[in-house]
Amino acid sequence: MYSQTRRPPPALIAMIAALHLAGIALLVAGAAQGTLLFGLGGLAYLLGLRHAFDIDHIAVIDNVSRKLIDDERSPAFVGFAFSAGHSTVVFMLCLLVVLTAGALAGRLEGIAALGSVIGTVASATFLSVMAALNARLVWRLWQRYAGRAMHRGEAGLGHGMGSRLLGRTTAWIDRGWKMYPLGFVFGLGFDTATEVALLGLSAGAAQHAGWPPWTIMALPLLFAAGMTSLDSVNGWLMQRAYLWGTDSRRRLGFNLAITALSVAVAGIVATVEWTGLALDQLAPASGLAELIAHLPSAVLGSVVVASCLGLWFWARRRGRGAALSG
Repeated sequence: MYSQTRRPPPALIAMIAALHLAGIALLVAGAAQGTLLFGLGGLAYLLGLRHAFDIDHIAVIDNVSRKLIDDERSPAFVGFAFSAGHSTVVFMLCLLVVLTAGALAGRLEGIAALGSVIGTVASATFLSVMAALNARLVWRLWQRYAGRAMHRGEAGLGHGMGSRLLGRTTAWIDRGWKMYPLGFVFGLGFDTATEVALLGLSAGAAQHAGWPPWTIMALPLLFAAGMTSLDSVNGWLMQRAYLWGTDSRRRLGFNLAITALSVAVAGIVATVEWTGLALDQLAPASGLAELIAHLPSAVLGSVVVASCLGLWFWARRRGRGAALSG
């Protein structure tokens, strides 16, 4: 099994710090243009932090982390790599808008519409596969928790054709950094409120402030710094939580509960995305389509993170209490 550590890898911390330093350096270099850019930079950073709580980010990072831990691989870079891939799309679009002085900002609807379909299909497909794959882990955990050890050939869910197919589909994700291309495809949607707001900030700065393009690129850099920070923290916390729940029966029960929660979230998000995609094509003006379009993704993601952390702290507290009483 890979070496377990209580701290994030130094390389991960260094890469996140480099993004922060690059964004801040551009802000400082553009200070002669006025202080407004500092305010925009702070807003871009907050948008990145908020975007990391989107429910699809939470579901992907949690489920891939669980999959890698089951494969005895380190998931330390899952959150950063996924977020970095997503941020690359944001950076490229902002660069395009800035270099054209915002002239293309109002003409990106077609690109965004196509990207939205690609991003949604990729997201829904991947989450569906991960939900099904990790559902097998829930079954195995349940058998261990219930005291019925699995024997070779027992339980078709673990060794059937569907399981082998799912395993092959996700076999390429055997390292955290391989989440980068997946994050890039997810980022093609570019239709969330945070990303649209960042694009608007960049376009407005390019059109009205007269700042050099290289200083405005501080905005997508700081957006990426905020998003990669929280996505990395989420991945690290989930790694700690899953590894903590591997010893006693009490911890095994926690592991079972938190894995089932992640699987449920992935399945629900995938269902919502498939439904929204179908409604966009068949009944875009329907009430259900409007409801799905306005779901508070960041709020739902925050609820999931809070639930996982609350469950973890509760289980640890109960475990300490049981140890003291014993």
